[in-house]
Amino acid sequence: MSTIIILLLSLNFAHFLGDYTPLNKWFLKAKQHGKPAWLVAGHGMLNGGLYGIAVWLIIGLKMAFWGFVIEAVTHTIIDVLKGRINKWFPVVENNTKQIHWTIMGADQLFHQIVLIFIACLCVCY
Repeated sequence: MSTIIILLLSLNFAHFLGDYTPLNKWFLKAKQHGKPAWLVAGHGMLNGGLYGIAVWLIIGLKMAFWGFVIEAVTHTIIDVLKGRINKWFPVVENNTKQIHWTIMGADQLFHQIVLIFIACLCVCY
């Protein structure tokens, strides 16, 4: 299997672990409304750390640093914005409405774009 495929699979697994497994009540509340920003940033750093580990194991330490930084910063920004959209437009939180799934899909699309960018950066550098 090529390196980029292994890296993409590993980064997707890291994204799953970071986004869907450490869900406690404080994290869920922060993610829901995009604040407090420090708690969302902690979540972004957790995801960045998992991405960094995946890149380190497959590519090496130098690129792992960039995988961590890029993911931590962008994940925080994406989640803060999604949370603020929930706060500004409460209808978005209603999972029986199409807008909820559109915003959720956009959130995941942006995370995937970052994931692909990191993989391409690591393999092409």
